[in-house]
Amino acid sequence: MPMRRPFLAFVLTGSTLFAQTLVAPAAATSTEIGSTPNVWPNNVVRVQCFYDSSHFSSQVAPQAPIAIDRLEFRLANAISTNVVVYGSVHAYLQYSAVDYATPSTTFAANRSAPLGTPNYQGPVTTLAVAGTSPNGWFVDLPLQVPFVYDPTLGRDLLLELVIWSLPTPNVGNSISSASNVATHRCNSIRRFGSTTDSTGTQSAFPPVVRFHYTPVADAGFNVSLGQGCYRRCRSFYELFPGSANDLSGTTVAMAPNAEGGYSVTTFAGGGVVPPTTPGLALGDDVVSPPIVLPFTFDYPGGSTNVIHADSNGSILLGATGPSTIGGTPASLLNAPTPRIAAAMTDLLPDGATNVANVFAEVDPGNPGVFLITWRNVPCFGAAAPSTFQIALFDGGTADIVHLRYQTLVNDSTSNAGICITGFSLGNGAFDPGSTDLTAGPFATSVDAPALALAALSRPVLGANWDLRLSNIPATGVIGVDVYGLADPGLDDLFFVGLPGCGLRSTLDIQNAWLVTGGTHDYGLSLPPEPSWNGIAFYTTSAVFTVPPANAFGAMTANGIQGNLGLH
Repeated sequence: MPMRRPFLAFVLTGSTLFAQTLVAPAAATSTEIGSTPNVWPNNVVRVQCFYDSSHFSSQVAPQAPIAIDRLEFRLANAISTNVVVYGSVHAYLQYSAVDYATPSTTFAANRSAPLGTPNYQGPVTTLAVAGTSPNGWFVDLPLQVPFVYDPTLGRDLLLELVIWSLPTPNVGNSISSASNVATHRCNSIRRFGSTTDSTGTQSAFPPVVRFHYTPVADAGFNVSLGQGCYRRCRSFYELFPGSANDLSGTTVAMAPNAEGGYSVTTFAGGGVVPPTTPGLALGDDVVSPPIVLPFTFDYPGGSTNVIHADSNGSILLGATGPSTIGGTPASLLNAPTPRIAAAMTDLLPDGATNVANVFAEVDPGNPGVFLITWRNVPCFGAAAPSTFQIALFDGGTADIVHLRYQTLVNDSTSNAGICITGFSLGNGAFDPGSTDLTAGPFATSVDAPALALAALSRPVLGANWDLRLSNIPATGVIGVDVYGLADPGLDDLFFVGLPGCGLRSTLDIQNAWLVTGGTHDYGLSLPPEPSWNGIAFYTTSAVFTVPPANAFGAMTANGIQGNLGLH
């Protein structure tokens, strides 16, 4: 059971409540992602719209109950409004009884409560908008009955819209919508042409809705402060903006280390070995057939004797996968196959001409080295060529890699010339952030999450404030929970031997415990004292490890600021 202690004394803090907005799905906040003519049509319709709770938890800050008091719908991209009047429209808001991904086609099964008084009821006149991209909000529903929604509960929101009467004149409007259930995290069930049928059909095109809301007064809420230590990443990369990099005439050397990652050093001198065999005749945005290495290549996290060359500046280790031009770190970190990216950007080899192309061969001067070379290959839509090379060295179980750059130009017209150099196992690898490869040596290690503290409940007076510490390392032996009356705001305790670790709570109350697993629950029992409404309390945790993680011997978690509330 979580340990609980009464309060001692607190410092009063205040907050200002004001109207705010959010858009669901969040991906449509500033862009068009889909459209549909079947939500505000030239017909009657009942449509249930399901929005994942993450749309609200990611946009409502601090996370606390909100009162939704207005709904707006956006016209489809770059068109003009058909101004019409719907004589009778009802809109209902409630918690969904099902997950957005798996709604029932029976309307009643998706409701957490029977339909009662609508949150909006009355006529609707569509509004003329500017025809922009994305377009304007052409339907405005001020709710007569606001709906209180708590994003911290993790329950999806259900919006049920019923258009009871045909529009006058009898024309409809296409509106902005989602288009993919998994990607946009929303869904719908609708019955076109009827408002009384008990069932409908699934559609991946629920409307884009702008929700107006006001934070609920006197609600308790949590705020995460700082970050825990130590988050470690095996991947590394440098993200270069278009037409900018500093790798020409250099070599990036990657050597496996004892921490399960690479030790990376960059030094002057490209040293590209000219190819002596015919190229792979790769064209635009393609991955080569399997290339069998003369040795087993070991890399942090795996080994293979087969690689695939991507025309866009990288090699795939083992299994094949799609060609990628990069553009974002996610293209490397979430790739389905491990990659070494010398210059992952939109390149354009010459295909069957096979002169400005990709070459793969054993180094003619060293049978223990395999070379993959992009020779005189320009970027898409550009002319200046790049010549660079990946050299794989057979070192037994300690194989090293050189990324050699004679010239590197990243000026493609397709993705603003963005270029990524680095290594990752992909498949959702941790993101270390961009590292300047020429700034000096650095090392990576096996992915490991930082010590993380999360609130399991909001700090409501008269209830329990529950917290959970996660990612406790197997080397942990003793933990300490800390409570305080203030936030010291320290994000790097290097001066006491805790480099990279922070302290986001004063040390007013401390409680030690023995580590027994990867998580630890604790908390406070809050008294039902209305005069404490709005007071802030702080907490964090630390874990001592053997062997010690640093000179001090401990790791700290992020902090949590709990603002006490009446509900």
